[in-house]
Amino acid sequence: MSAPGFFRKAALEKLSTPEKLDQLIRITSLSAWLVLSMVFIAISGALLWGFQGKVKTKINAMGVLLGGEVYDVVSTSRGQLVKLHVENGDIVTAGDVIAEVEQPELMMQIESVKSTLSEKEYELAQMDAFGSEDSRIQEELMEKQKSNIESEIVALNKNLEFLNQELIVNKNLLEKGLITKPQVIATERQIDDIKNNIQRLNASVVQINSQELNNDFNLQSRKALIRQRITQDKLRLKQLEEQYEKNTNITSPHTGEVIELLTSSGIVVGAGSPLFKIKSNTTSEGNLRGVLYVPAQEGKKITVGMQALVVPSTVKPQEHGYIKATVKRVSEFPVTQQGMMASMQNDQLVNSMLRLGAPFEVVVEIEKNADTPSGFSWTSAEGPDISINTGTSCMGKITVKEEAPIAMIVPAFKEFFDLY
Repeated sequence: MSAPGFFRKAALEKLSTPEKLDQLIRITSLSAWLVLSMVFIAISGALLWGFQGKVKTKINAMGVLLGGEVYDVVSTSRGQLVKLHVENGDIVTAGDVIAEVEQPELMMQIESVKSTLSEKEYELAQMDAFGSEDSRIQEELMEKQKSNIESEIVALNKNLEFLNQELIVNKNLLEKGLITKPQVIATERQIDDIKNNIQRLNASVVQINSQELNNDFNLQSRKALIRQRITQDKLRLKQLEEQYEKNTNITSPHTGEVIELLTSSGIVVGAGSPLFKIKSNTTSEGNLRGVLYVPAQEGKKITVGMQALVVPSTVKPQEHGYIKATVKRVSEFPVTQQGMMASMQNDQLVNSMLRLGAPFEVVVEIEKNADTPSGFSWTSAEGPDISINTGTSCMGKITVKEEAPIAMIVPAFKEFFDLY
């Protein structure tokens, strides 16, 4: 039976010639191997990039380039804010009194010290006015007492002299038998009593002299002690008044323009509580910084130190890239429309950004590079040959996360297959 006509002649020859079965049969061509190798390399590269590569998550923002610095002027004491002396747009000089904070506790201490000081000064005045007079009267009285005692001593000495002579006479009479011995003994007793009285009176004179010295010393000591306490109270009062002045009248440590009020009168503030924001008057290009505004839902993702990119509205990023920057400050709370207007000076731009809610303010420090025409470091080689001025609007990108691509794929699979 002949083979069917749909078999090729070459195939029938191979089947009918068994001695050619040991020859090499080519399955794939060289070009196929090249394609397969390229596919393998691509897959390997993709896997390596998936585990070792980095994908940056960035937040887009809009803002403005400003010169100088923005500072928060804070309260240096605790108390009720009686009055805030500044408004938006005011120019403040360092050292100006910008707010008054009530200090009732310090005022009570000052009044207490004043009262004590007044009492001690009155006491000293009384001692100066009447203490010396009392001392003089007491001194005159003691001098009179001494004079009387001394007169009495003189009289006793004369009587003693008389009795001594009488004793000699009585002893002679006793030897002759004209008087009895008790009479002689009585005279001797009178002499002893007079001597004792003289000693007692002399001791009284010494005591009066000592009392005179003590009275004068006590008076001067009391005066010196009161003067010392008055000096201490005056020093304490001066310290309290200086502290009251410092804590009540809050001064600005910076010079510049008030761009946003952060509190109002009647609010109880603490030490360190921000009162308002002030922008310094420095406008040098070397001090340019970017003030970016990010949506409220993204604001808390940004922290100080994160990398950022900024491009002025006058530069095409497709041609020259972005300026490198670093996050230096993030507002703790969303900023107000007034604060944004003070920085951006464009009500349409501010209103468009506020449609998504009150944004957070992010201040980025621009990286300098003296070798580029603009003086800043760009993602391209040199950046554009232009001068970038303060007040220029800008766009920015802030890198909030860097992770391997595989880390992004896994959550996507979990979400797709509902594996949470």
